[in-house]
Amino acid sequence: MLASALRLSLDGESCPHVAVLLRTEDELVPVLASFYALGVRRNGWLVHRSVAGEEDADRERLAAAGLDVRGLEAAGRLDIVGFDPQEPPERSTERWEQGLEAALGRGLSALWYSRFAVGPDDAQYEHVLAYERQWEACFHGREVVTLCPYVVGELDAATTLERFGALASIHAGVLVPGGDDGYLLVGRT
Repeated sequence: MLASALRLSLDGESCPHVAVLLRTEDELVPVLASFYALGVRRNGWLVHRSVAGEEDADRERLAAAGLDVRGLEAAGRLDIVGFDPQEPPERSTERWEQGLEAALGRGLSALWYSRFAVGPDDAQYEHVLAYERQWEACFHGREVVTLCPYVVGELDAATTLERFGALASIHAGVLVPGGDDGYLLVGRT
């Protein structure tokens, strides 16, 4: 689905931190399944952050989309963990820094991280941006591939463009709907 566009974002990037703009929440699971499948093929450690309480539902959704959730979890290759919105952004990367070192020590190539989609709500969007900035500061240049989904279909054109600009400033690129593969990479720095 987005594999070709994502491969382009990985060329020459040691730590691509890429945003993806979704029209609707329904696009999330196929995008995540494609992202994580590429991470499996590249011998990565996969981490998915769910909305707290949605971990089991996300396991089911990802499995229904073709990801071998049970097998990957049993092999220590996939963690599905709830997001704690009360955790301060400056502490939010600690667990994943330690996990990255352990994964690399086990012979895995990188951390492949994604999460729930941030919707059009301004407060949620602003809240998550603080975590995004911390993530970029902590993992830039390290063996980490990050995909940050945002639902923008309900936003007006001006707000969508504003979000695109803000996201492009803290991501190596932004995947937008379009193209043969379903997504195009725009704004790569």
